[in-house]
Amino acid sequence: MNCTALVENPQHSGLTVFNMKCFTFLLFLYLFSRSVVDCAADGKGYFVYADFWCARYSREPEQVEFLIDYYFNEEFTMQYNSTVGNWTGFTPAGLIFTQTFNKNLRGRILERKLICVDSTDSLLNAVEENMAEPNITLTETTTSSHDTMLVCSAYDFYPKHIKVTWHRNGQEVTSGVTSTEVMTNGDWTYHVHSFLEFTPGRQDRVSCVVEHISLREPKISDWDSSFNQSERSFVIGGVVALLLGAVILSSGLIHYRRRRSVI
Repeated sequence: MNCTALVENPQHSGLTVFNMKCFTFLLFLYLFSRSVVDCAADGKGYFVYADFWCARYSREPEQVEFLIDYYFNEEFTMQYNSTVGNWTGFTPAGLIFTQTFNKNLRGRILERKLICVDSTDSLLNAVEENMAEPNITLTETTTSSHDTMLVCSAYDFYPKHIKVTWHRNGQEVTSGVTSTEVMTNGDWTYHVHSFLEFTPGRQDRVSCVVEHISLREPKISDWDSSFNQSERSFVIGGVVALLLGAVILSSGLIHYRRRRSVI
């Protein structure tokens, strides 16, 4: 039985799931027929494999779920679910074999403890010891089409899985959104960047929302479009001009007072 290593599932930040695939399970092949082992001349023939899953919803051992998915000839045949407590068949062959398999479930109980409870405890401890919250920045720039480009960046977080979404006036935005892959920093931490390109309205409220297992609640960074880039540039220019005028006026007053003191 050839098995791959445990792999973390990136679909649920609060749920740790592991998948161990085991191919060419010859014992199960023999249960069907000795002739099944003699594959067809093209090398494909019949193929049986099983997916072993551990779904952990909390640190409590009672909340750990153990599942085995069996496939025969690329067809989902039957499944063991520790929450249900037995095998369930989905095909005629699966219904027949579940009757035999359900007579002795002691091995499944031991597998659940060894594969799902003991192993994931060690992994969860390692993750929690090295967990790091993301640092979030939200910056703005303009594109060649004069639209607004917002860049939401998350830095120095661990573990790897993270979710970055955009919201406009309280509604999630998907159009105009692009993201980089989650990239390593060279140590155990990661960083990622998400981009939103759009034409802002004066009253638009845009937010970058970051969700990560290290956070008790999502981190939200807000951008206020009521003060857009062109207006900011205009105001900054006005402030600079005002300061320059104040400097010139002060210099003139100083020069005037010096001349009067000389006279």
